[in-house]
Parts: sequence; structure tokens; C-alpha cells
Amino acid sequence: MNLLIFVFVLFQVRAPPDYLAQRDEPVDFPPAFPVYYFFYRTLTAPAQVKRILELPEEPQLREAEVFGYAVAKWGDYPALINGKQGDVVTGSAYLVRSAEEAQKLLYYETNAYEVADCWIYFKDEKEPKEAGGRVFMYAGDAQALLEQRFDRKLWSRQMGGKLG
Repeated sequence: MNLLIFVFVLFQVRAPPDYLAQRDEPVDFPPAFPVYYFFYRTLTAPAQVKRILELPEEPQLREAEVFGYAVAKWGDYPALINGKQGDVVTGSAYLVRSAEEAQKLLYYETNAYEVADCWIYFKDEKEPKEAGGRVFMYAGDAQALLEQRFDRKLWSRQMGGKLG
């Protein structure tokens, strides 16, 4: 067995169950709130957003889409990656009102995802029709993800330099 694969498997066996959700360092968001976040897949359910953000009631999400992205599978999870020109991902957008809300979303997404700027196009009749916003993108090697092979970039990110 390849030594690198052996070390990775050994780590998975010995890692705490919530390892992927752990964060060693706080993330500093710019004080530019409120800002729209584009959600795809699981976060398009208002009940899920309510639970994660600990809101008193289900939030109003706006149907939206982003261009130039694609969704790939990371195990059982969807992962947004850069796509081709003309690719469209549909989902919803939520107006994140504070750094605290943004931090809760970041914690939920784990360090397998990173926040990126995006341009959001709304599909409803409300204003604004489009807005600059943020989205959670896969933090690893998108090509490795698509080829379903070991992702050294994501592995290094999750290890945080702890193994050398």
C-alpha cells in the first residue's frame, strides 16, 4: 500500500468524529454586512438555514443562480467548483446580516469549503435583480474531485500542516 494512502487511512481511523468541523483559527470577515450568500443543495431549505443560524423563524430565501460554476459530488456532499462559461447553478440566496451569521455558516460548511466572491442573479421579481455576494466553494483540487482520486490539496488543508 502506498505510504501516503496508509497515513491518510490511519488518520481517518484515529481522528475525532467531528474533525472536519473543527477550526483552529477564527476567520475574519470584512465588516461589509449585510451581504447575500448564494446557497445550493442542502442550504436551499429555509428550515436548515433557520437551524444553522439559530433564527426565531424560517428566513425568506430568494431563488437565484450563478454562472460559470458547476456542482460535483464530494462523497455524499455537493461541492461547487469553477465550471465552464455558460454553466449555471441554481439555488437560493440569503441576506447574511452579520459577521456572527457568516461565522455560523462557515462552521457548518467545514474547512472543506471556502468563501468566494460571486455575482448572484435573482429569479424573482424583487429588487435588486443581481448583486455581488459570496458562496461556499470546494477548497480542494477540483480536478481530483472530478476524477475521484485522492485530493492532496484538501488533505493538506484539513491536516493544517500537523503531519509535517
